[in-house]
Amino acid sequence: MALERRIGMHMRTGRGLDKAVETIKALQLKAVQIFTGNPSAWRSAPVDAQATAQFRKALEELDVQPAMAHAMYLINLASPNPNFQKKSREALAAELTRAESYGCRYVVTHVGSHMGDGAQLGIDRVVATLDQVLSSAGGSTACLLETSAGGGAYVGASFDDLAQILGRLPQHAERLGVCFDTAHAYASGYNVAGADGMRTTLDKLTSIIPARRIRACHCNDTSVTLGGKADRHTKIGTGNVGLEGFRALLHYKALAHCAFILETPGDEMLEGQENLNALRSLL
Repeated sequence: MALERRIGMHMRTGRGLDKAVETIKALQLKAVQIFTGNPSAWRSAPVDAQATAQFRKALEELDVQPAMAHAMYLINLASPNPNFQKKSREALAAELTRAESYGCRYVVTHVGSHMGDGAQLGIDRVVATLDQVLSSAGGSTACLLETSAGGGAYVGASFDDLAQILGRLPQHAERLGVCFDTAHAYASGYNVAGADGMRTTLDKLTSIIPARRIRACHCNDTSVTLGGKADRHTKIGTGNVGLEGFRALLHYKALAHCAFILETPGDEMLEGQENLNALRSLL
């Protein structure tokens, strides 16, 4: 009997939420990730209450869970610039509110860059910012910190960075977790290639961050060399992680509760379907 895992993908919504639901149904997704606004702009269009209500209902009827939103790319929780920090706080709070209206259980966000101030100062700012946001944001949608590909002065490329952030915010344990990205992990120096590499890395990850705090996995193969510190996604099984790496991830019992989300490039009904089939075949 095949394993039960919640496999899904990042879904475009620009053509309308009704079209997104049609695609979700056609692909038989068990989980989904979306943008609830423009990922490259500070301001997004107002939420259409009727459309989001219908979207939530459709996801429930199709048993698509969890639904996740990916926060805008501009957010930098570690920024030393007070104005940018303020905009990031406001943007993340708005993302949590918007995601709630779409029926999303999680908002995935990049942690950001300390801009040369040093990792510890960056982490300190991330902790303070998350405390403010989660203390003031209503609802139940949780925030997931995505593992970083590294490079520059980014916080979160190290599992220890994320563990420290979670450990310093015990009051927000229910609404704060981690999204593990396979391509980012490889780019930051964690060798997730093949079955042995993936299992060794996941053992290390779950020894540092409790498995229950890891709520989602971005399943992305990569063409970047190990430790290359760049974010380059490629088709499942054709990159350095390889099919056996993803098989080990899907069979890793401690993370069986996670949503497994594809973010590979291409059309959803073409390359997306191909990548879904590749992952599903590993079960």
